Amino acid sequence: MPSLGTSEARRALPSLVKDASSRLHPSVSLTDNAIEIKPRGQEGSASLVPTVDIEAAEERIAALEREHDELEEDLEDAGIALLIHERLQSTSGKRLTAAELLNGIGMEEFVAELPRR
Repeated sequence: MPSLGTSEARRALPSLVKDASSRLHPSVSLTDNAIEIKPRGQEGSASLVPTVDIEAAEERIAALEREHDELEEDLEDAGIALLIHERLQSTSGKRLTAAELLNGIGMEEFVAELPRR
C-alpha cells in the first residue's frame, strides 16, 4: 500500500479522491487501492480507501457472518441428533415423553415450556 505524509496527502487530496471515487470495481483486498497517510513523528496511520472496496468488504463480511450462523445451526442440530441417538441407545425401547427426553439430554429448562395435556 502506498504511503504519504500528511502534507503530501493534503496537497494531493483532490486527485487522490478523484482516483479513489472513479473506481467501478472492487479490488480483492481492502488495502489494494488504499493510500496510507502517516503523520510525521507519530505512530499509526490512517487510510484513504475507495468506497467500492469498503462496500465489497462489508458484503464479504456479511456473507461470512451468514455462513457462520448457518454452520452454527448445523452444529447445534448435529449435536442434538447425537444426544438423541445416544439417549435412544440407552433406553429399553419404551416410548419416552418429551419431558423425559429433554431431561435426559440436559435440556431441563425447556420442560416447563412444553404444552400440558
